[in-house]
Amino acid sequence: MTLNNPVRQGILLAGAWLIIVNLFAVLAFNRLNLSPDTAFEWMTPQAIRHVPQSWDIIELHNRWDAYWYLDITQSGYYLRGEHDVSNVVYFPLYPLLMRMITPVAGGNPVLAGWIISSVFLLLAVAEFIKLTREFHPEIEPVLPAVFLLVHPLAFFLNAVYSESLFLFLSLAMIRYTLRKKYLPAAIFGAFASATRVAGIFLIVPLVIEFIKENGWRGLFSRRVWPLFLAPSGAFFFFLYHWIAFGDFFLYLHVQESFGRNFSLNLKDFATRNGPDMANTVIDLAYTLSAIGFGLLALKQFRPSYGIYMLFSLGVALSSGTVLGIGRYAMMLFPIYLIAAGIRSSVVKNAWLFASTLLLSMNIICFINHYWAD
Repeated sequence: MTLNNPVRQGILLAGAWLIIVNLFAVLAFNRLNLSPDTAFEWMTPQAIRHVPQSWDIIELHNRWDAYWYLDITQSGYYLRGEHDVSNVVYFPLYPLLMRMITPVAGGNPVLAGWIISSVFLLLAVAEFIKLTREFHPEIEPVLPAVFLLVHPLAFFLNAVYSESLFLFLSLAMIRYTLRKKYLPAAIFGAFASATRVAGIFLIVPLVIEFIKENGWRGLFSRRVWPLFLAPSGAFFFFLYHWIAFGDFFLYLHVQESFGRNFSLNLKDFATRNGPDMANTVIDLAYTLSAIGFGLLALKQFRPSYGIYMLFSLGVALSSGTVLGIGRYAMMLFPIYLIAAGIRSSVVKNAWLFASTLLLSMNIICFINHYWAD
């Protein structure tokens, strides 16, 4: 692999990104003395873990949902009746990998999670470049990965979160789907659906591309059987819920305790102060832009891209809140293909400038235990 190989360039770029953003994070964390976040009513000293300043760069990646992945890694799944909030809504593949890697990481599960996220970020960038070169040759292959790395919430790709693992699996599934290799595509889809609930919806582009090649009659042929594998990761996770806790739909029931009750939650839009209003504006901007990009993907790329994006966003928004929609939208890879395909250098560079500034803000928020998605 030569230095000019786009895949190698992308991996080197992602490696440089990991060094830069983490040095920025540890310096910003120790330079600033920020008061606790006041963006939401539930952010009380009892509810939010205090994080004293430290030069421990590993611990910077242990924020928010990382607590739940660490909990699963160390204690497994259980119901403890703590306001009905439980770790059972977090899918198993990422914490399973953390448990496997922890002995290699000196017994430190946070370091194990950081290693896993960083490795799969590199793999996701490589997979994205391969996908771009093979199926979108009109786009400079490294550029979509650049837009991914400057996404306002890209720091989550190296935190103790499952984002980078899911991104790699979803990109691999899409690439094998477009190559008409449905069995390996479905296997990657199965692992993706064992990583995040959004992995279930990857069956949408898989089915669309299968019908495009084989017609509707193909759905009634023997060739269709690999498609049933794609959502199997989530199915077996829910089956485990039924066996262990007696409730196949436990995921949906516990999600209500996390504020996702599949009814419009107007309270999320009733801003109380400046930080709350800023969060609301940003979340709405993520939502509207993601929907717009989904419509653009329908027109500019393959229909399966746009339908997948709009279907996924529709399901996410049906939960009744836009909280966390930014991280959800970050996984929708056609956004970066659209960005890389912009012809105007002014618009393209303006996007990069704006994203970089928002990324810097969100790194500072995340490491200081502020709401950042």
